[in-house]
Amino acid sequence: MRIQYNQGLFAQNRYNATNTELNKTLNKLSSGYQINQAADDAAGLSISEKMRSQIRGLNQAGENIQDGLSLINTADGGLANILDPNLQRLRELAIQASNDTLTDDDRQKIQQEVDQIIQGIRDITSSTEFNGMLLLAGTYDKGGKNVPSGSLAQYVQQITTSRGITDKYTYNSIDYASAIIDFSNMNSASDVAKLDGKGVYYTCCTCNQAYSIKFVNGNPDTSRLNAANPVMEVDISTITNGTDLVNKIVETAYGQPGFVYDPTNSNILPNDATNFVKHFSQLASDGAKIYIYDYRPENYGMNWPSNDSGVFELNVFGEAAGEQFLHLNIQVGSNSGQNVRVSIPNVTVEELNIDPLSVNSQENANAAITKVDNAILKASNARSIIGAYQNTFEHGYNYVKNAEENLTKTESTLRDADMAKEMSKLKKDQVLLQSSQSMMAQINQMSQGILEILG
Repeated sequence: MRIQYNQGLFAQNRYNATNTELNKTLNKLSSGYQINQAADDAAGLSISEKMRSQIRGLNQAGENIQDGLSLINTADGGLANILDPNLQRLRELAIQASNDTLTDDDRQKIQQEVDQIIQGIRDITSSTEFNGMLLLAGTYDKGGKNVPSGSLAQYVQQITTSRGITDKYTYNSIDYASAIIDFSNMNSASDVAKLDGKGVYYTCCTCNQAYSIKFVNGNPDTSRLNAANPVMEVDISTITNGTDLVNKIVETAYGQPGFVYDPTNSNILPNDATNFVKHFSQLASDGAKIYIYDYRPENYGMNWPSNDSGVFELNVFGEAAGEQFLHLNIQVGSNSGQNVRVSIPNVTVEELNIDPLSVNSQENANAAITKVDNAILKASNARSIIGAYQNTFEHGYNYVKNAEENLTKTESTLRDADMAKEMSKLKKDQVLLQSSQSMMAQINQMSQGILEILG
C-alpha cells in the first residue's frame, strides 16, 4: 500500500470529468441546443449563424413581398376604376356625340358629363396612394431618370393639341401637316426666362425619328445637334420677346438667321444646317409662331399620330422621355441585389391624352373616339403589367417561405440538440458520477486502514 500515489486522485479526476460532461448535457437538455457556446462546435456555430441570418432575412423578405403585393393591389384597384366605368363611359359619350341626330346644344350637355368624368379620373390618380406615394402618377422615364413636372403650355398663347401633328403650314398655297407653338405671351426677358429648362419633343410623321427642342439660359450643349435623334438647345439668355425667340430657334436649326425653307425644293439647305432639319421635319416662322411641319404635302390631312409617329409632346423638356412610370425596388430575398423592380405606368389624364377631350362637334366627337380608344389601350396595358407583378409576387412569396422552411430544417440539424441522445447520455453520466462517488468512498476507507497500522 502506497501513500505517494493515492488512487483517490484518479477517481477524483474521473469524477470531475464526468461532472463536466453532465453539466454540458444538462445545458443541452435545458436549452434544446447542442451548441450553447463556441467551444461546443466552433465550425458548426459559424455555419449555423450564417444560416440564421438567411432565415431571418427570408422571413423579412416574405413580409416585404406581402407589402409589395398590397401596393400592387392598390394600384390595380385604381386602374380598374379608371377603365370601368370612366373610360368606357367616355367612349360611349364620344360615340353618342358623333351622331348627327344631335344638335350642338345636345353635345354641349354631353361635354359637361365628359368634363366631369375626366375630373373623376384626375381625382383617382391623385388619391390612389400607398404609404404617401402616388402610384398612378409616376414622373420617371424608363431608365429611371426623373422627368420634371410642368409644361410649356403654361407659358405660351397657343399650342397644337398634344400628341398630334394636326395643324397646317401653308407655303405657296400648298398645305403641309404641322404643329404650332405661339410664343406671343413672351413680351419681356422675365417672360422668356420662364422657359429655361422647358421644351418640346416630337417625331417624324411617318417614322419614329425624334426631335427635341430645349431652352437653356446660356451655354447650350451643341454636341447632340447632329445625332440620329437630335437635341437642339436654344440659348434664351439674350431673348426678350416671342418673335426673337422663334427667329433664334430657326437660326439654330438652319445655321443662319432669317432662312426660309422651300418645301417644294427639299434639296436646298444651308451648308450649316443641322440634322434637326435634314429629315422630313422642318421649321418655319410667322412672327411669334413657330411651325414644325412635314414638307411632304401628301401627309397633310392624315390621322396623326400613327404607330407612335407624328407625336408631339410638351412635358419632356427637350428630351424624348416617352412614357412615365413610378419605379420601386421590392426586396424579395435575403441578400443584397435580390430585388424586383416594379414600374407602374403613369395613367394621369395628361398621359392618357384625354385632357382636353372635346365632343362639342361631330368632327371632334369622332376624333375623341380614337383618343379614348388609345387611352383604354394604355390603361389596359398598365393593368396587364400590374397583373404580371401580382403573379410574380405571389410565386415569389411561396418560394421564399419554402426556402425559409428548408433552411430552418437544415439549421436545426446543426444547432438543435438530439433530445433522445442527450437523455441517454444524461443517464450514463449520472451512473458514472454515482460510481465515482462510491469509489472515492471506498478509497477513503482504504486510507483509514493505513492510519490504523500507524496507530
